[in-house]
Amino acid sequence: MQCPRCGVENREGSNFCRYCSAPLEAGAGKPDSGYIPTVPPPNATDQGYRPPPVYETPQPKPARRVVPPLTCPRCSAPSVVKGTTPLWAILVAIIGAPFTCFLSLFFLLLRDPNRCMNCGLQYK
Repeated sequence: MQCPRCGVENREGSNFCRYCSAPLEAGAGKPDSGYIPTVPPPNATDQGYRPPPVYETPQPKPARRVVPPLTCPRCSAPSVVKGTTPLWAILVAIIGAPFTCFLSLFFLLLRDPNRCMNCGLQYK
């Protein structure tokens, strides 16, 4: 059975077009056949098929500046270069790290001897 409005082929005995929801002529199906006729979609329109709406992606908002820009305390100029970690501090950390690890392991190896809580005998 073809739809008179859009020409789409539908099942025999359908009440409405499956494409444009237009009412179809009553089919020649038997009433005892157990066939349940189709119903129009819940938001069927008489204009026919409409493509889904195209959504625009929202533009990201610019990030807020949480920290105010640095200004020179003497002349109030905003062109200030942010300070960095001095080279000597980095070198001390790199050179001191192995020494600190060695001392930590050394102190972990040093232990007090075992001591009896009852008589006070110390032993290894």
